[in-house]
Amino acid sequence: MKQGYALIAAILFAFGLTFVSGYFEPKAFSGNFNSAFDIENAIIPQKVLKTTETEQNNAVIYYKDSIIGVLNDEKKLDQMLDDVYKNRYQKDFPDTKLGLGEDVHIVEEINFFTYENKDDEILKYINENNLFSVEANKIEFSNGEIIYVKNLDDFVAARDDFALNFIDENSFNLINGGNEVPPLGDREYGTRVEKAYFKEEMTVSKGLAPVNKIAKNKEEALKVISYGYDSETKFYTTKEYDTIQGIAWLNHIPTSHLLALNQDSLVSENQLVKVGMKLNVTAINSPIHYEVIKENQVEETVYPESTLIVYDDTLREGMEIIDTKQELGKENARYQEIFVNGQSTGSGKKISGVITKQPVREVKRVGTKVYPHIGSGHFRWPVEVASITCGWYCYSGHTATDVQNRYNFYGQVLASDRGTIIQNDYHGVGGYRVVIDHNNGYQTYYGHMSGPGFYPVGTVVQQGEAIGNIGMTGVATGPHVHFEIRYNGVQIDPQTVVGQ
Repeated sequence: MKQGYALIAAILFAFGLTFVSGYFEPKAFSGNFNSAFDIENAIIPQKVLKTTETEQNNAVIYYKDSIIGVLNDEKKLDQMLDDVYKNRYQKDFPDTKLGLGEDVHIVEEINFFTYENKDDEILKYINENNLFSVEANKIEFSNGEIIYVKNLDDFVAARDDFALNFIDENSFNLINGGNEVPPLGDREYGTRVEKAYFKEEMTVSKGLAPVNKIAKNKEEALKVISYGYDSETKFYTTKEYDTIQGIAWLNHIPTSHLLALNQDSLVSENQLVKVGMKLNVTAINSPIHYEVIKENQVEETVYPESTLIVYDDTLREGMEIIDTKQELGKENARYQEIFVNGQSTGSGKKISGVITKQPVREVKRVGTKVYPHIGSGHFRWPVEVASITCGWYCYSGHTATDVQNRYNFYGQVLASDRGTIIQNDYHGVGGYRVVIDHNNGYQTYYGHMSGPGFYPVGTVVQQGEAIGNIGMTGVATGPHVHFEIRYNGVQIDPQTVVGQ
């Protein structure tokens, strides 16, 4: 029994001793703290040699989210940076300095541990994995993007070359010199640059960056400005029947950009393309944005009001007589259009318009109770402010004309001539589509509308009447009208008859 009491007393004494010693043991700092377990599982494992009664400042080196190790002597790191700079980087980057890589950082952490010294292994790991950054010119833009360059002059020259993808050199030099591009004359048709500028402001300072992120010359700076840091060059091998416009359309880049990327082999958008050419079709993905505001003056067709129908009870039913023939008018129209990195924003507007030839409205006498449904034989484009994005055979098999409203991408689709709607449905490729029979051998087709046509089959519509809205349903890469004209069942190039 006495032995049992002695055993119980010993257990109670041990428990009390543990409690007391734990109570008087130094408490770890409650802020930034690493346990021995963390360090033992670092890239360079280190053991805890002892615990101390006073707080210790330990230089913990992190690579991304992992601990490399605890550095005992930071002067060794400074010496290694000096040596590596002189031996590896000084030739390409003179008069600068070396630092740790962008994913490497040192945190001074407070705890009560002394770790074994593995400075040599830690520095060897940093050196062998090239975890360094070189001090270079850091160009920071107001949108948060950053570019590093060796020489500021290279950056300025590359930035100018980038801008010249989207503006002619004469206009660029005038605007950069604080001058205005001369205005267009009253009947001077073409495009004039009103304003051009980089949307982002920039500040220049010194910063550390990995060598592979520092543009060492103008060519490297231009590549970073054009495509960012993680770009991949895309190529296209030409095929039979390819055209410059078609290649640009297929690869979703402006024709001007395709020409700029391939100046060694492409001269004009009208040149013939040889089969087997390897063309650079990399789309611009710049961290900065060059905005160009253009004034465009064109001679536009002014369409008269819809035919004036005069019912004549002296004519027998079904007879039609044209008293006044339709004549198209002309207008000098000025538009303002905004481009960002060569792409239209679709937010242009009409500035002014001067009628140079008044249109003449068609006047037709018809027999009583006869509704006009036979086409005039004169066709108009199915959208206002028509811009052809892909013409007849712009790529193999394209027997139509793709038309876009230059300033209202999702505007109305208009009947090209009067006639009867004979089809209003949906197709997997053509999307929502309408077909009009003009009852004179001609039919017109309107594809990729945003929704069903406005009128059911059998409805008679007049020239210029809205029959739906522009869209990109079916197989389409952007909002436009796939426009076909058929004569006696055979498709013909719309550009040969529209406006005639």
